Amino acid sequence: MKKYLLLSFLFLFTFRVIAGDHQKQEVDSLLAKSREFANAGNLLKYIETAIKALNLSYIADHEEGKAKGRFYLADGLVVAGLFKEGLKQLELVESTKYYREKTLMRSEVHRVRGRAYGGLKLNQQAIREFRLQLGLIKDLTGEYKTKSYQFTYENLSVVFQNLGQLDSMEKYSALQLKNLSGLDENTQALRHQIVYENLAKVYTSKGDFAKGQQYIDQSLALVKKYEIPVVYNLYDAMAGLEYGKGNYKQAAEYHEKKLANLREIGSRDGMRNTYRILADFYRKTNLDKAKADHYEMAFSRLNDSLENENREVVDQVLNQILKLKDQESETKISKSVTISIIALMVLALAISFFVWRSRHNRKILGQKEEALQETETINKELTEQIGENKFNNLIELAKNNNPEFLTLFTELYPQFIQALKSLDPNLRSTELEFCAMAFLNFSTKNISEYTFVTIRAVQIRKNRLRKKFDISSDMDFNSWMRELVDTPDQPQAQD
Repeated sequence: MKKYLLLSFLFLFTFRVIAGDHQKQEVDSLLAKSREFANAGNLLKYIETAIKALNLSYIADHEEGKAKGRFYLADGLVVAGLFKEGLKQLELVESTKYYREKTLMRSEVHRVRGRAYGGLKLNQQAIREFRLQLGLIKDLTGEYKTKSYQFTYENLSVVFQNLGQLDSMEKYSALQLKNLSGLDENTQALRHQIVYENLAKVYTSKGDFAKGQQYIDQSLALVKKYEIPVVYNLYDAMAGLEYGKGNYKQAAEYHEKKLANLREIGSRDGMRNTYRILADFYRKTNLDKAKADHYEMAFSRLNDSLENENREVVDQVLNQILKLKDQESETKISKSVTISIIALMVLALAISFFVWRSRHNRKILGQKEEALQETETINKELTEQIGENKFNNLIELAKNNNPEFLTLFTELYPQFIQALKSLDPNLRSTELEFCAMAFLNFSTKNISEYTFVTIRAVQIRKNRLRKKFDISSDMDFNSWMRELVDTPDQPQAQD
């Protein structure tokens, strides 16, 4: 019988090892697919696949998968413009063992965090992150080291350009050229071209048109030699140079060529920005009022279209985050169930052995069953407390103006969110958060305090929502929100 038990244990152990290895291979495959979606510009698939890899990593206890899946998710959120959510995911990446052991992962976390800070216009924090990354890159080797230096120099150049610090922009552009000097020009032609264009803009801004033209000529030579199709930044640099010289008509022609190239490559966001530039250019220079009006109208139409599309993308991404939380809960439950099943199998074998060995242990087995029942009772009581704990957490998130507030609120009160969206599918996240606070019966003073705005600003927002939802002036705003769905037993926040 002992031999039988030993074989059973060995079988269970071997089964778990084989299953775990298969799951780890599947995680690696999902991570590879996620990067393919990122390179193809399919943002939603990038995030969705990263989440799948992340969940399976927790099931398989795959440390590398946990770190990379979470990092890809953070990167996707930053690309989507959800900078705060991306920063939160990066904090979770830092809690992994893989992050602590891998210099490249630590370097990449600084890079993406720097981009997130840049998106939030926190330029000094962005510079700090990129410089911290530079301190780690020196410990890398080979291609990773060269690419990391290149992207970090580019990021720093962009930040200093936004700050108008041309000398620093010039410095990091020069470092990019130095970093590229040992690489094959054929494979790095596009990176050389970007640096030449940036330097042309730097010297044009400084009034050194001769040197600006020199770098434009170098960029043009690469475009012709390697037939580079993406040249709108080059046309932008050429337009800036001609504008600086006072050649407005020539500058306008280059702006028009830039727009044509953006159309060719299908960059609608670039087209929108160029419509704005052309409208302002023609109006400012008094070259052509009709064209100024034409491009102003084109900008408005495309801007409205892109804003709607971006709102849809952001909503879908937020839904993916909500699903992630659900899947993480399901993963924990699934893992617990697996452990419980294995434990029960071992328990069954042990019971069989003890029954075979001696029947007088029945009394002891009965005591064990009573202990199990008591444990189940305790677990049930703890489970009933979860709802109250979640509500308390929700109130704390609201008071701290935490971005996770809307996520947890949606989990606790999905019917309310659905009811609001049925009235207006285009409600923004900020409007949903405001309505959620009203639903929880926060006063105007509370909302003002927790969201760091004036009481007047809260009253104005209430009036706007009253008009949007056609709420009569004699109806209490908070009561209307709570009566939107049938929630007689839902708790309310206390002032």
